[in-house]
Amino acid sequence: MTVQEKSINEIIKAIYNGTIVSVKKIVPIDPTFGSPSLVEPPLAVEFGVMIGFTGEIKGELVLQANASFFKEIGEAMFGMPLSDEMLDSFAGELGNMIAGSLSTYLSSVDINTDITHPTLLKGDASLLGFKRALLVEITYATQQKLTLHLLLNQ
Repeated sequence: MTVQEKSINEIIKAIYNGTIVSVKKIVPIDPTFGSPSLVEPPLAVEFGVMIGFTGEIKGELVLQANASFFKEIGEAMFGMPLSDEMLDSFAGELGNMIAGSLSTYLSSVDINTDITHPTLLKGDASLLGFKRALLVEITYATQQKLTLHLLLNQ
């Protein structure tokens, strides 16, 4: 079945399932996933990273958390504290790893995609211009949250 033959609901379900698989695989901290919900533009982001998807699905994956939680994830992954100077680079690489893993998952369910380079979002960014956005909140034992937004342009 090609992506044109799949309903948008099937595509969103595949993206959501792939997101769960990818985050569990990449981030070595036990998560609790919230139910997906749709959100309306604009999307406000204080700190995060955005990776574009091309191919059969067009859109962006936005990972959002506070800077201290990105540091906590980095320390869990590498076993040492992350310096302020490395934070931006790490946030981009974390986005790459999760988006790349999601792209691989999607190909296993016959949705072929590729990812773009990461764009760091800092300050008071507002994202507009997408047709629908799926929000998934992931809560960790420390009560920190990583929020994923899947912005779809179809």
